[in-house]
Amino acid sequence: MLKLLAQNMTEDIKIMSMVKQIRFAIDNKNIISYFQPIINNQTQKVEKYESLVRLINEKNEILLPESFLGISKRSNNYCDITKQVLENSFFVLSENDDISISINLSMSDIENEEIRNTINNFLDANSTFGKRIILELLEDEKINDFKVISRFIYSIKKRDVRIAIDDFGSGYSNFERI
Repeated sequence: MLKLLAQNMTEDIKIMSMVKQIRFAIDNKNIISYFQPIINNQTQKVEKYESLVRLINEKNEILLPESFLGISKRSNNYCDITKQVLENSFFVLSENDDISISINLSMSDIENEEIRNTINNFLDANSTFGKRIILELLEDEKINDFKVISRFIYSIKKRDVRIAIDDFGSGYSNFERI
C-alpha cells in the first residue's frame, strides 16, 4: 500500500512539473511550430507545410506533443497552446506569400469560442489567406456539439479554407459520422 502511495505521489509530482513547464512556455511564447514540408510524390515539390507544435521548457529542451498535450488539456492550458500555434502559423503565412499551411485542430478546439474567434479574426484581417489554409480535423475525441462544428466548417469554407481529416480511420471517425 505504501509503495502504491509513493508511486501516485511521484506521478503527481511529474504532472505538476509538466504543468509548470507548460505555463512557462505559454507565458514566454515558447510554444513553437515546426513547419514540416509535405511533398507531392509525383512532382517532388512542396505542396504545403504542416504546423507541428513543440514546447521549449525552462532548460531550453524541445518537447514533443505527446509529453505535454494531454496534461495541458487536464490543466486548462490547451486553449492557450492552440492559440499560439495559430498565431505562429498565421505569422508565417503573412511573411510568405507563396505557401500553404495545414493546422491540426481538435474537436474541442473548434467547440471553443476563443479558438473560433482567433481563426475568424485572422481571416477577417487577411481575407486572401483562406485559400492557403488547410484545417486538419483530429479524430482524437468525440464531438460534443455537432451544430457548433457544422456552423464553423460552413463559415470558414465560405472563406476558401480547406478542411481535411487527419489520419482518417484511426480515431472516432467513420463514414456514417462524417
